[in-house]
Amino acid sequence: MLIIVVIVIIILLSFILKFIEKNKKNSEISNIYEENYNKYYRPKRYVTTLNELNFYNVLLEIAKELNMILFAQVSLYNILSIKKELDYSTKTKYFNKIASKSIDFVLVDKEDCRIKLCIELDDSTHQKAKRIERDKFINKLFKDLEINLLRYPVYKVYYKETLKKKLNCQEKILDTHPHL
Repeated sequence: MLIIVVIVIIILLSFILKFIEKNKKNSEISNIYEENYNKYYRPKRYVTTLNELNFYNVLLEIAKELNMILFAQVSLYNILSIKKELDYSTKTKYFNKIASKSIDFVLVDKEDCRIKLCIELDDSTHQKAKRIERDKFINKLFKDLEINLLRYPVYKVYYKETLKKKLNCQEKILDTHPHL
């Protein structure tokens, strides 16, 4: 008889614990909507710098002429993928290396959206120690994967013909990498 009472108590405790845990999860979900996010975030007023915008406008004209589409601020995980055969830990490690990084501009073929050229606009932030390390990583990564990367310095004014010549030089390189 004592065994039956103990079993019933254990079953009741199990149900009570499940009920408490379920209510705790529901409470956490409702807290999401009650949180005041003004304490943690502020809106950005601009998605790009003025230099990047000026460069973008000139590059956009060229992209249209070359029958390409121009994307800005493209996350590396949209350009690269982690190899499927890697174990979970390795995948996570190498995904985290690229997860919060982006490339300033990416030119893709208008017909199939295949990546043709990635472009970094190198402003004064690229002279900071952390940024130099990031740039070394990006350079090595793109070199190893044979993805064409153009580093272009910041200027006060961007001339379409000058930029177009630089892109045409890169275009010749692009043709040698059909898998891109």
